[in-house]
Amino acid sequence: MADGAVYKTLMSVDTRESGSYLDGAKRRMRARIYDLAHASFAAAGVARSMLHLEDRGDGFIAAVDARIPPVRLLGTWLAEMHQRQRVGNEDLARRLGLRVGLHVGPVEHDEEGLSGHAMDLVCRLADSPVTRTVLDRSGRDLVLVVSASLHHEVVRHGGRFVEPSAYRSARVALKEGPVTAWFHVPGEARPRVPGDEGFDTLPVDASSGENGGGASTGAEAEGRPGPGKDAGHAAPDPAGRPAADGDPRVPGTEAWPVDTGSGAHWDIKVEGGTSVVQDRATFRGPVRFGGGGGADHEDWPTRGDRGLGGRGAGDDSAPNDSRRTGQDNGSTENPR
Repeated sequence: MADGAVYKTLMSVDTRESGSYLDGAKRRMRARIYDLAHASFAAAGVARSMLHLEDRGDGFIAAVDARIPPVRLLGTWLAEMHQRQRVGNEDLARRLGLRVGLHVGPVEHDEEGLSGHAMDLVCRLADSPVTRTVLDRSGRDLVLVVSASLHHEVVRHGGRFVEPSAYRSARVALKEGPVTAWFHVPGEARPRVPGDEGFDTLPVDASSGENGGGASTGAEAEGRPGPGKDAGHAAPDPAGRPAADGDPRVPGTEAWPVDTGSGAHWDIKVEGGTSVVQDRATFRGPVRFGGGGGADHEDWPTRGDRGLGGRGAGDDSAPNDSRRTGQDNGSTENPR
């Protein structure tokens, strides 16, 4: 250890996809990070005089006085960060995502700031591709990565808000060579790490604007919907929609259930021609819908010179299993 170096708990905090924030959004993002961090330090009993902090544009590095036990940062500080961040993210269209690295080791101070191999290590851990991927695959907004030595000396023994079973190890490639690191995602019983089945598949709710990736507009960072986004209308579940190519059994057709509002249920198949958009679903071809929401009368299609006329909503004279094909538009309707 070099002369003047002292052992401290070292921290690196980075923002997910910080390069995609516009300037105004980045200023607000930085303010949120410092508000979260300082409130959490105060809750963990870390006075400003016990903390050396340096800005890094999209986060910060810090050295915490050795009088503060590392378990307090792993426990109380991290728990406070997670809860405060979770509440704050409820009001943001693009949630703030953070990668936090922790390590204990010797660090030197000079007029320019912090230096030393231990400081390099914690920064590389927080910025590593594995740490980024663990956060992305979690579908959450905070990941903690700790060095093998910190896990061995502190984490594995547990403590207040420190659950050893909630940490997973993985190999991380650094400039100096591969090392073992331990990962924890607050809110998860055990995080997924490289080597786990399905690790290479993004979670369902991981979207470019929510869980990393994509550019952020100032409106999104402020919690307002960006251009072309409807804040009050969630995207429908794609699993419940017809495929883009329609029913594979009937080329050129699509099937979509429509509730007429009168208790009847219709399967509507559309063939060729123009398209109609209904609640974000597109039906191709001439479309004919039987009935209307809440109507007392439904129009049934006719075939040839055989007229069915009108049918009351409560009239059982029309067979439930009957199928009528309108010759004028080629559509097929199946009332059920």
